[in-house]
Amino acid sequence: MLILARRFTVITLFMAVFAITFSAAVVHGGGGGGSQSHFGASYTCLNSTSPFCTNMR
Repeated sequence: MLILARRFTVITLFMAVFAITFSAAVVHGGGGGGSQSHFGASYTCLNSTSPFCTNMR
């Protein structure tokens, strides 16, 4: 049982390191040109009078 717990700990630590590096890569590489993100929805504002678009000027 001790060996199983040790393996689970090692696998969990590897998963945590992967998750942290992956999230850092996504944050660093994110942000498209001209698109806006609002609660996970990515879209481009074509109509500036829309309530979902913000003025970028």
